[in-house]
Amino acid sequence: MKKSIFNRVLSMAAMLTLGVIPGANAYARPSDNGQELADMMAHYGSDYIDAQLDTKLQHLIILSVMTSLQAYTHIKEQTLRDLDNGVTPEEIKEAVYQAAPYCGYTKVLSAVEYVDKAFNERNIHTLKSQATVNEDNRYERGLEVQRSIFGPEIGTITDDMTASQRLITEYLSGICFGDFYTRGTLDVKTREILTLSVLTANGGCESQIGSHTIGNLNVGNTRDQMLAAVLLCVPYNGYPRTLNSMNAINTAADAYEKAKNDK
Repeated sequence: MKKSIFNRVLSMAAMLTLGVIPGANAYARPSDNGQELADMMAHYGSDYIDAQLDTKLQHLIILSVMTSLQAYTHIKEQTLRDLDNGVTPEEIKEAVYQAAPYCGYTKVLSAVEYVDKAFNERNIHTLKSQATVNEDNRYERGLEVQRSIFGPEIGTITDDMTASQRLITEYLSGICFGDFYTRGTLDVKTREILTLSVLTANGGCESQIGSHTIGNLNVGNTRDQMLAAVLLCVPYNGYPRTLNSMNAINTAADAYEKAKNDK
């Protein structure tokens, strides 16, 4: 796994880093195309990460994080790499789509353009829609999934809510969960860890990371799996977002475990 993901994506990740961090060019000679920085990043492969996350899930996490970071010019190459490592076209599209309510639809639409360019190179064209809800049942189905993850009280609309509170509550249930978590191909466990990964890439989402840590634990993902997902993406997110996310995960997981032990 270390070679299949890290060693083969390092040059690409280095170029991404060079493109978004002013001053990073000081670490690379003009003629080396970022290879020196790529060599410095080679140690990011880890047996710990490989033990917690299978190869396919690692690929999906990286793709969802690239979507959040708007690494569009690298998404085509990543998509081709995903296909070479056994990720299906449907899984690739769903990993990108899953990011939409958390990083924004426009970012996902741009990412899809580059995914489709990779698909065209491989003669992959029409994919079957994975939607399972419609306008009449999206809210109810979404609320059902949301409560299966976070508990029976989540998503409750009360009479004392303001109009804006009511609307955002309906959005969360009907859109985040109704339109996305009910889709086919990826299960809820996978979607939850992808959501956590996108929130980490966004930065400044520690409160939501804490909430989705609880959600991940409730659906069967472990603390180590979540931490591995965050550590996997250090080359893309950088250390501040990584450390903030790890702290939010550990804080929420500690509270979760304490509450279980106190019962």
